[in-house]
Amino acid sequence: MRLRWLMILLSLALLLVAVSACGGGGDDDDDDDTSETPVAEPSQEGEPVGVSDLAKAVVEVFALDDDGIPVWHGSGTIITKDGLILTNAHVVDTRYDEYESLGIGITEDEDSPPNMKYAAEIRAVDYALDLAVIEITEEIDGGTVLEDFPFVSLGDSDEVGIGDEMRVLGYPGIGGETITFTRGSVSGFTSDRSVGDRAWIKTDATIAGGNSGGLAVNEDGELIGVPTVVGSGSDSQFVDCRILEDTNGDGFTDENDSCVSVGGFINGIRPVKLALALIEAVQDNDEYVSPYYDIEDVEETPSGGFDTGDIALSNLVFSPEVTDDNEPTDVVKVLPSGAGQVCAFWDYEGMEDGMEWDAIWFVDGEQHEAGSILGDTWVGGPSGNWWVCIFDEELGLADGLYELSIQVQNDTQGSDAIWVGD
Repeated sequence: MRLRWLMILLSLALLLVAVSACGGGGDDDDDDDTSETPVAEPSQEGEPVGVSDLAKAVVEVFALDDDGIPVWHGSGTIITKDGLILTNAHVVDTRYDEYESLGIGITEDEDSPPNMKYAAEIRAVDYALDLAVIEITEEIDGGTVLEDFPFVSLGDSDEVGIGDEMRVLGYPGIGGETITFTRGSVSGFTSDRSVGDRAWIKTDATIAGGNSGGLAVNEDGELIGVPTVVGSGSDSQFVDCRILEDTNGDGFTDENDSCVSVGGFINGIRPVKLALALIEAVQDNDEYVSPYYDIEDVEETPSGGFDTGDIALSNLVFSPEVTDDNEPTDVVKVLPSGAGQVCAFWDYEGMEDGMEWDAIWFVDGEQHEAGSILGDTWVGGPSGNWWVCIFDEELGLADGLYELSIQVQNDTQGSDAIWVGD
């Protein structure tokens, strides 16, 4: 009998030890539970959202009339958790009083239309760069914004090279369509006097017009540029938005419908480095003043449009490089095979800030999309000298006849050519 009781007591002791090992610790057991993966919240210190979540940081920007009906739309990218958005200046252009307020459509599901949930205000704008920073201020019905937003961290656009992969997200069609993803590669770069080196990153990706103001990221998911310039096939208008469909479902296609962005494709990416001054001014609560122009000079197109009759371009020459005081290092008619860049210089009179101009390069008669500057805003004043360059410093420019055509307000003002090759 004594032995039987000893066996029972020993069994109870072993059971207590086992229970202690498996279930002891109370709250400590909850701390060790790995059955649920925590969601990583983006921090203001620069942790980006995951690459798969990039779409949630891309928004649709609506220019709304007095009745809240979209006049046009574009895309934008949230760059801080408190709702700063980087977009194009032409997407939020207030110079012509064509809209009343800005609405922001949030990408809640990649396979669903954006939800126009918030209102925004312009914080900084630069029409020469065609860049703007806007800020989500309240819910569209006037409610207070209570959430932190997913955002994309800024990359180094100076590190981008020809052939690098690029991914683009934005809203290419009318309001109500879903977000669209495009993949391509960097095809070239252009420079001009107003901005200097790397004024544009060019891509071979086919990007529809509504993507303007959206997101272009590198393979690490970092924002390296803003899709901006419309390529060939357009009428050179940044905001070309036409009423083509019955978007409100009333059975009629009329002025009550949202317009559709049309007019070619985007092939120019404005490097994010050029947006840093705007972003820093906003974050420091400073007023941003463009170093490229006087706002009064580009504030409004003259009644009846610009007069190009007094424009005179002269002394169009070519050089392999640009000096620090914006002069050609050596005027040449031929550059050797493997030349890294070719720059064109010219004198001008009769220009007006705010004019639209193009520097169109042709190689052996074919338009060079990666090198051309299309639909840019003139900020060089009425007279002086100007330059633009195309370059491929990694592989060198291809041999051929390089012709440059300068157009202002769609009128050709001058052209000349240089041979690259032995």
